[in-house]
Amino acid sequence: MTTIARKVMWIGRATVFTIGLAVTLALMFGVVTTALAAVPGDPFKLGRTNTIDHMSTLVGSASGALLKVDNNGSGPALDLKVEEGEAPMTVDSTIKVNDLNADKVDGKDSTAFVPTQTYEVRESRQGQGGGQLEDRIANCDQGDIILSGGFATGVEDNVFTSSALATDPPGWFVGAQDNGNASTIAAEANCADLPPLR
Repeated sequence: MTTIARKVMWIGRATVFTIGLAVTLALMFGVVTTALAAVPGDPFKLGRTNTIDHMSTLVGSASGALLKVDNNGSGPALDLKVEEGEAPMTVDSTIKVNDLNADKVDGKDSTAFVPTQTYEVRESRQGQGGGQLEDRIANCDQGDIILSGGFATGVEDNVFTSSALATDPPGWFVGAQDNGNASTIAAEANCADLPPLR
């Protein structure tokens, strides 16, 4: 009985030790895990993910930039990621940033906007006079865009009966009544030059 009692006591002490060790390790690793999570005031750790749920602010009064990111490798210097529908950054200035190119503006790429290169087309011919009806059309190149148009004549008594946009091909159409002596009737179109350029 004495031997059996000693063995029971030994097993009991071993069990208590094992449970105590498990609790101790759990507490230690719990503290370590907590220590690995960033808290306000912690230094920024390079080459690691710094997880935090508070704003980090860099404030200074330098005459140049306060932060510079220089990637000498093949990747970008800055990678901004946000949830869908959120803006990747905000600014408080309307000043133009040199060399900051945008792939899209309001969801549209460069092909959706009018180019700066434009040209004018004029179609003019001598009318027949005597109140005859005349029509002229000034066409842009196929594939280009008509921006505006109009008409012209050197005689005040002529009457223009129509002035309208033409679509296929793009251009400007005018109709006129050539009164009096025969005179020049002209249609004019202002066109946006799209690739291939003229």
